[in-house]
Amino acid sequence: MNTTIKPGLQPQQQPVQVRSKDSGASGAASVQNTSPVLPSDDSVQLTDSAKALSAASVGDSIDTNRVDQIRARVTDGTYKPDSQAIASKLLAMEGQIGGHA
Repeated sequence: MNTTIKPGLQPQQQPVQVRSKDSGASGAASVQNTSPVLPSDDSVQLTDSAKALSAASVGDSIDTNRVDQIRARVTDGTYKPDSQAIASKLLAMEGQIGGHA
């Protein structure tokens, strides 16, 4: 994904002027040598992680029925987590964070 940003002036904004310092004895800034600041084209590239976060934020990411089922099993003492699956997913997330995905 590539997004191009093209800045523009709002109707109420005045152009920005760059002032150079006068080398005279007064040390005040001179207004004689001014030039307008020209807008430039900027671009932003989103990483795969940013794209995944954006996609995840669109839908319902929490299954409340599943959460309630697991909560009940934890309360009953019948919940048995799969340590291998948890470790595998933690390693996969670590790889994504470190940029090795």
